[in-house]
Amino acid sequence: MQENLDLFDDLDADIYAISVDTPENSKALKDAGGFNLTFLTDETYEVLEHVEMRNDDLSYRGVSILDKDGRYIYSQQNDLWGEQIEATSNLIHEQFEEMNK
Repeated sequence: MQENLDLFDDLDADIYAISVDTPENSKALKDAGGFNLTFLTDETYEVLEHVEMRNDDLSYRGVSILDKDGRYIYSQQNDLWGEQIEATSNLIHEQFEEMNK
């Protein structure tokens, strides 16, 4: 994913990775992958529930979009961050267009 973050440069958006991992595990993953996006830990599931991405004691992989005030706009469970990153990019761009109409 890191090598494809430029697909989102034209959006006025902040990109985060959110999981229920401990802060230590999140930092280790971020460092190992050489990511420069922010990793957030949500051990209480507050954010994951807000964006409808909680999966029992885990989080779904996918996309969630909040507006600038933190209001839930959209989410989709998917794992299209590797070879299918362009599908994720298209989906996010379409949602931003809808949001800004």
